[in-house]
Amino acid sequence: MAKKDHLLILLSIVTFISTGCSESKKESTVIVNQDDEKSDAAPEETDDVTVITQLTNLGAQFRKNKDGLVTEVSLINTNASDGDLVQLTKLTKLTSLRLNETQVSDAGMETVGKLINLANLDLRGCSISNKSMQAIEGLRNLRALRLSGESGLTTVDDDGMKSIGKLTSLKALLLDHLWISEVGLNDLSGLKNLEEIYLAKTLIDDASLSVLSKHPKLRKLRLSQTQISDVGLGELLALKNLTDLDLSENSIISDLGMEHVGKITTLKRLNLWRVALSDAGVEKLAGLKEMDWLNLDNTSLSDAGLTYLQEMSKITFLHLGSTTITDAGLVHLEGLTTLKDLKVTRTAVTEAGVKSLQEKLPTTEIQLKYLGNAQ
Repeated sequence: MAKKDHLLILLSIVTFISTGCSESKKESTVIVNQDDEKSDAAPEETDDVTVITQLTNLGAQFRKNKDGLVTEVSLINTNASDGDLVQLTKLTKLTSLRLNETQVSDAGMETVGKLINLANLDLRGCSISNKSMQAIEGLRNLRALRLSGESGLTTVDDDGMKSIGKLTSLKALLLDHLWISEVGLNDLSGLKNLEEIYLAKTLIDDASLSVLSKHPKLRKLRLSQTQISDVGLGELLALKNLTDLDLSENSIISDLGMEHVGKITTLKRLNLWRVALSDAGVEKLAGLKEMDWLNLDNTSLSDAGLTYLQEMSKITFLHLGSTTITDAGLVHLEGLTTLKDLKVTRTAVTEAGVKSLQEKLPTTEIQLKYLGNAQ
């Protein structure tokens, strides 16, 4: 072969290497099907067809990257049990796993603990204990962990937080309906990247809020049905990035606590459903200019209290159901032109009042009729 031909071949190889095919390595967030874009180069590996078949027979749903490799597996509400999880170890690109409402137990978590690339793990409704938390404490890439004791099957408690505290990449942690208190939260102090924590119907109290205030990156905090009081809410002022706060169904929070909440000016979402608030408490929220979503359902709000919502110029959702408001109070909402969804169910508001407000807010969906759980 001539020296000139050698040079042309060498230049072609160098050009291919420099341009590469990096685009094919990006993972898609949508389910890949026959019509999806495929990478130009053949994948370096493929998932075992037998594994996919066995998981499919269990009822699994998948998401794949552009090379056709499985990145997410959902076995929600299937008959999957501990032995079935062995198949997952053969999926080398698996980053997300949902095992909600399956027959998986502590024994199966030993296998899950070997899935070192997992970033998202959902175990709600599984029959697991603190032993399972020990089994997965080595998943250092895990960014989201979801547990729940609502079904009564999950018995993770404060002791389990010692293991969860080792998952230092966690950004989101769901612990609703579990026996978690200040003691357990102290063991989460190493989670420096934590942005969301869900603690509904736990043993959380004012002392617990002091512990949570030491997580400066927290953006979302769910504290419904806990034992926090007006005094404890002052601890939340340390959370300078907090945008989403759920205080619903807290029986010992009152208007006094809104003095603190009204100073968290970063808030965009606030849930005060079934909190003992009156117009005086709502007045203290008037300065929350970034508010996008506000639930005042089942409070003691009246027409007078609606005046304090007039400056929430970015609000898109407002729930005023089961309050004492009337048609007369709706005039205070006429300037909320960003409002997309307004609920005035089970109030003294009439169809005539809704019609009048609708003329001022033609793009707002106003719900007057109560639809039960459907709403």
